[in-house]
Amino acid sequence: MGTPQYSLYRLAAALHSHDPGSAERFLDADRIAEAASETIAADYLEHEPRASQVLEALGQGSARATAARALKPLVAQRVRAEMARMAREGGAAAGALALPAGLVAAFWRVQVLREAPDAWITYTDPRRGQTRFRMSQQPDRSWRITEFDREWVRRQLRQSAPR
Repeated sequence: MGTPQYSLYRLAAALHSHDPGSAERFLDADRIAEAASETIAADYLEHEPRASQVLEALGQGSARATAARALKPLVAQRVRAEMARMAREGGAAAGALALPAGLVAAFWRVQVLREAPDAWITYTDPRRGQTRFRMSQQPDRSWRITEFDREWVRRQLRQSAPR
């Protein structure tokens, strides 16, 4: 369990076994939602300055932080729903997250860049493109996905709504 690759293998195995409970062990939906919400809020407010002015006028702190706090529960819900859908479908259907299947793929088809105490993982699926995310090591030595790359989050926003 001491490497990100092995934890990815276990995550993919849980999905292929239709086991959402085991899959969630390798995913921190709240931390993913927090980081994604910040990206979503920043992008929205950059394109909608009037919304930023309204939020600032409410006196709830910075517009970006206020918007991100409001979005976080919705994003966490979507992350959990996507993981449950992937487990229900065995991880084989097209979805937001492309993972390497099998032990060999988990170790040889991903790039790992260690930035202590975390690691950035890059995996390129021929059909779905590149997925880049941060993993953090847990006290039990397993690794959990804790953040997705901002560009990946933006690509997901441009795609269709969840099923």
